[in-house]
Amino acid sequence: MLSRLSRISKQSPSRRCPTAQPEEAMPSSFPLYLTAAMLAAPALTAPASAPAAPDSGLSWAPCRSVHQEWEKEDDRSECTTVTVPLDHAAPAGRTIGIAISRIRATEPQRRRGVLLMNPGGPGNQGIGMPWSLTQTTLKNVGRDHDLIGFDPRGVGLSGGFECPKDASDGVVPAPGASAEQRFRAEYQTEAHANARCTGYDRELISRLNTRAVADDMDDIRVALGEKKISFFGISWGTALGAVYRSHYDRNVDRMLLDSVMPPEFSVETMERGTSAAKQAGYEDFAAWAADRDGTYHLGRTSREVRDAALSLWRRLGEHPVTVKGPDGKTREYSDGSLSVILSYQRPHWDEVARSVAALRDGGVPPLTGEEPEHESWGLQPDSSGGLFMQRSVLCNDQGAAPDADAAWRLKRYRAEKYPMFANGAGYSNWCSGWPLTHGPGWDLQRGTSPLQLVGHRYETITPLVWAEQMKRRIGGEVLTVDNGAHGSLDLVDCASKGVDFLSTGRTSGGSCPGEPSKSLPGRPG
Repeated sequence: MLSRLSRISKQSPSRRCPTAQPEEAMPSSFPLYLTAAMLAAPALTAPASAPAAPDSGLSWAPCRSVHQEWEKEDDRSECTTVTVPLDHAAPAGRTIGIAISRIRATEPQRRRGVLLMNPGGPGNQGIGMPWSLTQTTLKNVGRDHDLIGFDPRGVGLSGGFECPKDASDGVVPAPGASAEQRFRAEYQTEAHANARCTGYDRELISRLNTRAVADDMDDIRVALGEKKISFFGISWGTALGAVYRSHYDRNVDRMLLDSVMPPEFSVETMERGTSAAKQAGYEDFAAWAADRDGTYHLGRTSREVRDAALSLWRRLGEHPVTVKGPDGKTREYSDGSLSVILSYQRPHWDEVARSVAALRDGGVPPLTGEEPEHESWGLQPDSSGGLFMQRSVLCNDQGAAPDADAAWRLKRYRAEKYPMFANGAGYSNWCSGWPLTHGPGWDLQRGTSPLQLVGHRYETITPLVWAEQMKRRIGGEVLTVDNGAHGSLDLVDCASKGVDFLSTGRTSGGSCPGEPSKSLPGRPG
């Protein structure tokens, strides 16, 4: 997932990976271990050639000198720590250190200010994002902006922690259990894990929410001595940006948001939106395959193709098949495997069609039907706090989770409406029995600061319609990239529109070419 981007640390994914997992493949909740919370940066004098910037009083040090696994080629990033209140409503109470990095503007005479950024998750480390961004098509934003990365609270060098799986959480359904019984067992397993994990440090975990991270961003602004900041957010980073702009609009210079979240947030919103987007893409595929029935023999009409695929999906659910795959490995293909294959994007439709035909006829499918490693919403698993921080933010943000009865009804609704894609983004039981009082919510408001939203026409993780809904809620303009790769503005040539926006404040509507767009789930570009 670090495609084309430098790896800063074995524990520091600097970018999102746009893949949703089938529900059964999602890891359960995970005893809680705290990792190093602070980045101990010795005081160093800034280089004499550094561009003029407000005197913040912060002590900066080369990141590679204070983090032993930092990218050794990166001789530009400086690091320090900003101390913020754990509870912004009680600033005299407990504090947490937020690790930040900086790459100074390369053209100091044109310096406009600072550009904070977040790569998504929630749960991804962002402290290495400035260096990563200099390797992409968005690199020119660093001409007139200092690039500022940070690990959000509860992640990586900012108090990162994890909560590993525990056998005591498991509720095992009886042999031959029904689908509902298996679902309820999974619900109870997740509820036990959530109760155990949140009990280790309720004060901290209850304050892992999007609004708190936005408040931390404003504390970073103050610590840097800046009157205003610009911001670049991807995936969940777009929610973070929207929340910051809603509550600190006067402190925003410009904001660029790529692969936009829905303005009304809940886990079910994520599930249903992803299911619907996958279903729409699948129906487009069926029409495409019907036009090529002479090649693939899946059906002469879209309806025939869809009926044949659904019949095959049901058969594989009852009787999975074991074949030697294209990589020479023997693997089992189930209904879940076919759901994954049918969610692959347009550049892979030839392989999708041949895989469906092979599974129907006993051949070897060219696609494996396996998701890449767990990377839902841009998250890479690591030991720096990503997975449990993600769960905490999602559950604290959405408020009360549905009980087991309501959760099962929601699952059945999706199964009836989108039978092959009912698992959506794979989050349906993540907040089961979440025991903490929910956070302040997003409370999104219209703003006046310049806002550029970016959506991707065929994307299923954060569907394009969400960018349009966000525009109606908070303003801004939507630029549509003609691809399906999540958070890929910085991989395509029309990133130049984002660079121009951050330099001039002029937004762009319409669309732009989306190459590279040949992406399997989890592999942008």
